[in-house]
Amino acid sequence: MSMEARITVVLSKLVSLLILKEVVYEAQKCRNSNSCIYKNVLDTGLCWGYETNCPQHLGYSNANCPGDHKGWVSSKHQQLQTFFNQADFGFVKQQILSKTTMCEPKADGESLLECSSYLQFCRGKNLYLDFRDLPARKESFRYKMDVLKKGQIGGKCKLDKFRLQSEATHQSPLQSWAPEIQHFEELSDMVNEESQICDVFIDKPTFIMKIDATVNMYHHFCDFFNLYTSLHVNGTHSKMFSRDINILIWETYTYHSNFGITWSAFTQNPLMNLRTFQGKRVCFREVVFPLLPRMIFGLYYNTPIVWGCKESGLFHAFSKFILHRLKIPNRTAIDQVAKPKIKILLLSRNTQYRRILNEQALLDALRLSPRQYSVKRVEFTHETDFRHQLRVIQDTDIFIGMHGAGLTHLLFLPDWAAVFELYNCEDEHCYADLARLRGIHYQTWTNPVKLKPQDEGHHPSDGGPHAKFTNYSFDTEEFLRIVELAANHVANHPAYRHMLSHIRESATDVIFIKSLEFKNQPPLTRSRKHTVNWPKNFTLTETKETRKRPVPSSKTLELHMKLFQTRKRENFTTVVVKSVFQRKELVEVEWIPLPASLEILVLGLVVMGTKGKERLVNEERVLEVEIEQGMTDGSEQRFTAEGEPHTDGEPGDLRLRIQTSPHSVFERRGDDLYTNVTISLADALADAYTTPSKIAKILTPIWKNHEKKNLKNLSEKQPKKFLAAVGFEPTPRKTGA
Repeated sequence: MSMEARITVVLSKLVSLLILKEVVYEAQKCRNSNSCIYKNVLDTGLCWGYETNCPQHLGYSNANCPGDHKGWVSSKHQQLQTFFNQADFGFVKQQILSKTTMCEPKADGESLLECSSYLQFCRGKNLYLDFRDLPARKESFRYKMDVLKKGQIGGKCKLDKFRLQSEATHQSPLQSWAPEIQHFEELSDMVNEESQICDVFIDKPTFIMKIDATVNMYHHFCDFFNLYTSLHVNGTHSKMFSRDINILIWETYTYHSNFGITWSAFTQNPLMNLRTFQGKRVCFREVVFPLLPRMIFGLYYNTPIVWGCKESGLFHAFSKFILHRLKIPNRTAIDQVAKPKIKILLLSRNTQYRRILNEQALLDALRLSPRQYSVKRVEFTHETDFRHQLRVIQDTDIFIGMHGAGLTHLLFLPDWAAVFELYNCEDEHCYADLARLRGIHYQTWTNPVKLKPQDEGHHPSDGGPHAKFTNYSFDTEEFLRIVELAANHVANHPAYRHMLSHIRESATDVIFIKSLEFKNQPPLTRSRKHTVNWPKNFTLTETKETRKRPVPSSKTLELHMKLFQTRKRENFTTVVVKSVFQRKELVEVEWIPLPASLEILVLGLVVMGTKGKERLVNEERVLEVEIEQGMTDGSEQRFTAEGEPHTDGEPGDLRLRIQTSPHSVFERRGDDLYTNVTISLADALADAYTTPSKIAKILTPIWKNHEKKNLKNLSEKQPKKFLAAVGFEPTPRKTGA
């Protein structure tokens, strides 16, 4: 390693240590504060998934791959890892790992520029940008690749020209920052508040944005999603989620969009554009060039996704981030009626194309359905407040609409919801992929015989037939059938069922019980499925240290046996918990009773107060845990929305980590079982030995092979014991699922 490279590594480590020191300081402030609501998070070990030494089970992602990968990869593990790297926090990790220093500071206060591969993401300190040529441009512009010329961007640092040019290969306005960063040059002057080359010095961190179409929700949310992802790529910054930042849009048009309120999730300051600084030399203390909306193999727009996987943690986190920052209340309860109704929202179009010709007939059929749906029709236009749109979406169980940008609202549906793209107009992957990235159940029309286009459609550019440029009517019975499938998904989703049984009438205090002691448990039997009804009276061991409040920032809490029991602090009335589990043992000889402590997990219950009165919630929840043949220690199963409930919304998931308890007789080595057996010499000389309990028969052919020649001087009249370590490989016994 060269001296320059070593200096770069040392500087990088020093910066990381300084940031870590500040983070530790902030964490300690929270720990010592009586008002900090994030105390619980400090010691949980929870992480996003891209950090160094972040265990998978503590990461945010709940991605899973129930479907076939169709030959993309060679194993389930590789399928999940591919999805994680393509469309989850693994993508963030790859961007972070690919960052290299393009221009290196040699002294304190000098400039710094570092970028990821192909200059997709860059950030710098004490950088100089020269906008003195802009007044000469008479027309407003966007998507221009010649805004900067050589020498109009730079800093006082050592530039690696070869590395910079080798990365500047993606030359397109919305693919990378190569059109701008390729002109970076070393400067002789320092870049700071006192520098003579700076007409304006920007002290606040500034994100420079090149944005997609602002009138189209699908395309504009490419911008917002990639900006959110960039916050994580910039995650070594101690204030990565601060709203006290500037956003500079890389164009001279005045920004207008019905979705503009979304910027307030990222910044509390007014938006700026290039006209703000035209004719001036502007210096930035900290500047970020975030990920762009149309990167090659990027995120959101035409993202290549391995088949069979769904539920990107990154997309889920983005959804919750926007809803939280825009103060959209979570839907935390079903309407208190005798029979709650599934809420259906039909998004109507007032455009020229892709209208539903028999829309009223479909709405009438829904309202007359025996399922007694709650049905609502809406039109979202440029006049509809976007916060109102999000509130309506959050109150929806089934979202129905024709192919179009309005379906992007699916990003902000509740986790249990379903989206029904009434007809995809032969663009089959766009919203199907977006739905599985978000983890929302997706349906679409599959029988072309039962839909009727108004005509063949005429593309505006060439007049040729095109499915997106006409209108459609739909068979009512087929429509109801597909809605029924979506309704069944909603009704059976654990998070929806959780709401049905846990209507929250007041805030709930939560105690984390350290252990549960169960007495007089029935022994395990040879049944394939064994049901244990935990007794009504059990010992609760609770210490002062375990008294906590719910973790506010995590969707998932891992619940282990002897870990959680949730109830109101002042009330310790007994409850009943029912748990169903399945046990398989790979022993050929016989089923052997095992301890019941095989990490079978117990779900917590919530006890809530109603206007000062205590109310006990009793319930039984049944979980079926399948322990597969060849199960390894630490293997996990996930139950969606069966975890710890939140005070502000949806419950977390329940993750089962299966661990094998030590057996009193056998020692497990991989999939084999071993034990030591003491037998007499006479038994050892026989062809086989049967244990006194009659549960095993051990063959001893080894003595035949040695012709007993080493034993000829031994007499059976002299009673002696021979200690034999006898190993055997039992054939696994299939017991069924």
